[in-house]
Amino acid sequence: MIVTVFRQRTRDGVEEEYRDIGAGVIAAAQSVPGLISFKRFRADDGENCTIVEFEDEASHNRWLAHPVHRDAMRRGRHDYFVDYTITVCQALRVLRQAPQQHVELLDD
Repeated sequence: MIVTVFRQRTRDGVEEEYRDIGAGVIAAAQSVPGLISFKRFRADDGENCTIVEFEDEASHNRWLAHPVHRDAMRRGRHDYFVDYTITVCQALRVLRQAPQQHVELLDD
């Protein structure tokens, strides 16, 4: 599994427009084979975080090359972000636990 953690701060006054662009980005990501999940969060200090999981590197690379994603990246750099950090990781282990159960190790 490939996990991308995208952290950014949005410029003042562009939040609504950025959210609208984000809706199109999420819809496009959902069309990419190999997407596992796409989640967005906002911290109390105003930092935004998106966590995206793909089955493998090929799936991740398809998303990286997707025209909607490429346009969103360009617009983000030029129009929306004060700063950002992108971290791409390969999961070594995935543990999942439901309430009242033992931890389940998920193998690739």
